Amino acid sequence: MALISPKQRTFAKKHFVEFEILLKNSSGKGIVSIIKRAINSKHLFVFGEILNRENVQNLKKTEDKKWVELLEIFAFGTFQDYQKRKSELPEITEFQIHKLRMLTIVSLAYSTKHVPYSVLQKELGISEVRELEDLIIDSIYMGLIVAKLDQKESMLEVQETMGRDVPPREIGGVVSVLEDWLKNIETLLDSLSEKGKFATLVSEETEKKKKKIESDIDDKKKWINILLTTESKQEAFKIKQYLGIDDDDDEDEDEEFMGRRGMGGMMRMGGMGGRFRKFF
Repeated sequence: MALISPKQRTFAKKHFVEFEILLKNSSGKGIVSIIKRAINSKHLFVFGEILNRENVQNLKKTEDKKWVELLEIFAFGTFQDYQKRKSELPEITEFQIHKLRMLTIVSLAYSTKHVPYSVLQKELGISEVRELEDLIIDSIYMGLIVAKLDQKESMLEVQETMGRDVPPREIGGVVSVLEDWLKNIETLLDSLSEKGKFATLVSEETEKKKKKIESDIDDKKKWINILLTTESKQEAFKIKQYLGIDDDDDEDEDEEFMGRRGMGGMMRMGGMGGRFRKFF
């Protein structure tokens, strides 16, 4: 369901170029200044490229390490993560709180397609529904999520979300999921390949049967035409046998006809014989 929207990708690429230039030769307080600018940016919502820089990671070894930890929360943490460590982290502005809450909505929307207002209010520390809906609308407008507000059911219906940075401790799990996905794809491709071979075989067999039937039909048409034109009873009888036509009816008719001829001849001969006897 994760998605980095075209708007977000464009903004991130455009604004990261600025930070990339600044990061090249910065260290110490210069890095702190860059982190402040990053979390205060209106259009930057993915921070992994900054966080993974060696000079940024080196800041963890100094007294300013809390700024790297704050950046980590903006990269893959939530508003409640900040609240739990608020006393040991730098204080953030109202705008930065708003931004962190939007990122928290992304994390909640990533895990389920239907997020109740009550869950959102608890995780975001918001009591007023109107304030919550305004925050959701801002998240939609910025391209962080694609979703609808179901005010009747007090529910956020999620379609898609942007992809947030992955914390180092979860990278192994992500790799494992991707490996399983790849195995499933390979299994599916093998199955489709086998089905394709079977379909090809069936198609070839079907084509062979079709050609044989067409050949048989053409052959029978030829012999039927000969049958209709032949005057030889013997030839006709053989053709009928070949075509599988029952010739019993014809034979019965021939026998009946021959029987009538024989009886008629006998009657005529008998009649003549009678007259001859009388005559002599």
